[in-house]
Amino acid sequence: MDQEVTVKPDISELSPMHSREHSLLVTYDFLKHISTLAIVAVGGMLGLAQGVGAKLAGPILVSIALVGASAFFSLMFMAGVAVTQITHRVHKSSNGFAAAIVILVLMMFAAGVGAFLAGFVRALGH
Repeated sequence: MDQEVTVKPDISELSPMHSREHSLLVTYDFLKHISTLAIVAVGGMLGLAQGVGAKLAGPILVSIALVGASAFFSLMFMAGVAVTQITHRVHKSSNGFAAAIVILVLMMFAAGVGAFLAGFVRALGH
């Protein structure tokens, strides 16, 4: 028995890697990693800041708060992605919104770590 197979030109039908659901799962994984990094970074930043022996300066506290906020938002948006999956509302989700979340959290994390390093080096110099 010979059977002819035709290939569909739409790649989203051929591969689950290009689906909206997969995009949300990748977003969830990214946010999971950032939240873990941010929580560890906050602990390290507090340890380093207290190790200098000086009082915690305002800019250092702000940088720690930025990294902590990135962890908070990561966890909050992870819950949102989980709810989207649980309620089967993936088809109504927005990939643009997911991309904005990823960029926002990454920018907060990077700004917090960068500001901390600048303040820490300044505190070491005094």
